[in-house]
Amino acid sequence: MDAFGSVNFMAVALCGVISMVVGALWYGPIAGKAWLEEVGLTKEEIEARGAPIAAMVKSFIASLVLGYGLSVIIAWSGVPAGDWAGGAFVGAVTAALVIGGGVFPNYAFEDKTLRHFIIHIANIIVVMALMGAMIATLQ
Repeated sequence: MDAFGSVNFMAVALCGVISMVVGALWYGPIAGKAWLEEVGLTKEEIEARGAPIAAMVKSFIASLVLGYGLSVIIAWSGVPAGDWAGGAFVGAVTAALVIGGGVFPNYAFEDKTLRHFIIHIANIIVVMALMGAMIATLQ
């Protein structure tokens, strides 16, 4: 199977959109207050900084890379075309085990709280589950 050749670039572009929309909701009404507490900032301090355009562009590019990588993983995993639940499962498991396991040591060595880690990894799990569902549906 040529997993790299089977990537749907429209799906990859949509992965970027999914990540940005979920991120806006996650760090806004869903977990924004808890995240602000963890980073020691207020909503007013964040708003005073203005729109973080550069960070948003970098985040979108990273989301495209993540979407491409997840597309390859889903193709390798053998999730059949149209199996949105299988794609969501692969996305969520990859996020929790691979990304979570890979980045948790950073939180440990930076002496950040488990709550801070959970806020971030839960966002990534939701994003990658949605990405996986969409990728599998469009493959």
